[in-house]
Amino acid sequence: MEHLFIILALQQLLQYVAQGAIHDSGEQYDAPKCHPDTRKKLLSDINQWVKETDKETGITYLHGPAGAGKSCIARSVCEGANYAGFLGASFFFWRGSQNRNNMEKFITTIAYQLAMVNDVLAGYILSEIQLDPRLIYDASIERQFQQLILEPCLCFVESGRKLLNWIIVIDGLDECVNTTMQLSVLHLLAKALQHESFPLGFFITSRPELHLQEVWDTREISSVTNLISLSSIQGIPQDIRTVIQSGFLCILNDRRFKWALRSVHRPWPLPSIIDMLVERSSGQFIYAATVMKF
Repeated sequence: MEHLFIILALQQLLQYVAQGAIHDSGEQYDAPKCHPDTRKKLLSDINQWVKETDKETGITYLHGPAGAGKSCIARSVCEGANYAGFLGASFFFWRGSQNRNNMEKFITTIAYQLAMVNDVLAGYILSEIQLDPRLIYDASIERQFQQLILEPCLCFVESGRKLLNWIIVIDGLDECVNTTMQLSVLHLLAKALQHESFPLGFFITSRPELHLQEVWDTREISSVTNLISLSSIQGIPQDIRTVIQSGFLCILNDRRFKWALRSVHRPWPLPSIIDMLVERSSGQFIYAATVMKF
């Protein structure tokens, strides 16, 4: 009978999940990730943080301008963490989707993924829904976080079990249309990390919006956060060059274009053209990706 209640509660929770926001959802299928020969140092540092047993900072916050490749990095982090068994959940905000540009299904989507990762943790999460089904559709984000994430995780650890350094990946926080809710989430995470036994870490990306920069500078959040600015990372032009060269090589090796390119002199394109494209990208990976599409 208890098993039946758990299944029913899980089905209830699933109705309030923004499935397209999860890293391996249908909406995210074939979404760009980092080229394997780019961002090596950055991804290595992030992956090292992911695997740390006792993290000095519970939040790693990556910020950079639009088109700098933040979502690609987030997807690569998800892929690596998932492969290694460290991914607890993910949520990719997107301003163009009504399911993904607000906090209405944010906590429930995270809670659902955590429940799917571990059966015991699922029991703690879903029992809260059994006690009050209204929790998943008509409760404040503070109450949802408290009862669907914080308390179940603490109960899980206090029962003698330990989560395996799971991380939650939150991409494009600035894509949430409600700036007040953006700040509320950050304060909730910082407060949760004050509990020494709280077992989750958070990898967050966003543009460097002023209201977010101001809150990252507060003692409450800065004390638990490692800030990474994409603008200060070395080697971006070379990484963009790698993406462009790889893209043109794929075109040359594509059988569909073999006939059309049969008389093209090599190297193609000329190094001067590659140099021009790298310069015009101005550090924006989205420029290189757009060039390769056309």
